[in-house]
Amino acid sequence: MQSDLFGFAYCPKWAELLNRLEKLALLEDWKYKQPQPDRKNTENPILENYIIHTFRRLAYEYDRATPGEKAQLFYESADGNKLCFHTGLFTRKYEIVYACFAPNPIPNQQRWMLKGFSDNSDPFFDDIESLPRRANYFANIAELIYDTKMELRVNKAHILGREENRSRLPEKLRDLPMLDMLFQGAVELAMKKVEANYKAAVPQFYDGEICFLLPICLSSNETVDLSLAVKRYEGFYKGTTCLTLDMAYNNARLLACPNSDWLRP
Repeated sequence: MQSDLFGFAYCPKWAELLNRLEKLALLEDWKYKQPQPDRKNTENPILENYIIHTFRRLAYEYDRATPGEKAQLFYESADGNKLCFHTGLFTRKYEIVYACFAPNPIPNQQRWMLKGFSDNSDPFFDDIESLPRRANYFANIAELIYDTKMELRVNKAHILGREENRSRLPEKLRDLPMLDMLFQGAVELAMKKVEANYKAAVPQFYDGEICFLLPICLSSNETVDLSLAVKRYEGFYKGTTCLTLDMAYNNARLLACPNSDWLRP
């Protein structure tokens, strides 16, 4: 199945549909903390990323599903006149929001056209007996809990030596002679915060796996400057890159709205 939403369907008035979805869904801030004027979408870029990657995950599951399971991911009517999928979002009355598609009227293009986003009170769903489920990213809820008993190995040389990573640090700290020691202390503090409250380790879905985001405080013990991305290996965790808080939230939001005191949009 085509995993790119825009390859799968014609999406006219995309920005307008996203704005309507934002108003329909539970109240969230879908903007980045740091403005990115080079982005076409500056109104709700996190929501845009969320929908695109939710579709990609559902397409991934669809390709690996049995014939009987496929309809649980994408509902398609027998006459081929409608299709929908579960966005994983909820309205302010906690009704599930679905993405709704109709045949694309433009010949020789994508088969489907995105009509919009609605809950099941929309007449679109009146003849649908069983609606599709949401995307699944893990087999066991325990995968979302960081195991503090396991060793954490951090490749500081890679993180602090690569310009791509260093540029994500606060500018005033990038060239400090003791940056290596400062970063090490920040990692140790992050681990203490996770031991005190498991929610401090925020799960994210990246590259097909559940990973974790740890708060890195460099400016002060209470100021989170960036996030350490941590991947689980056999018997230990390894951190090889850092992310800005916008990047971290963008990744974490795919699983759920992060329930932490440090990662906010």
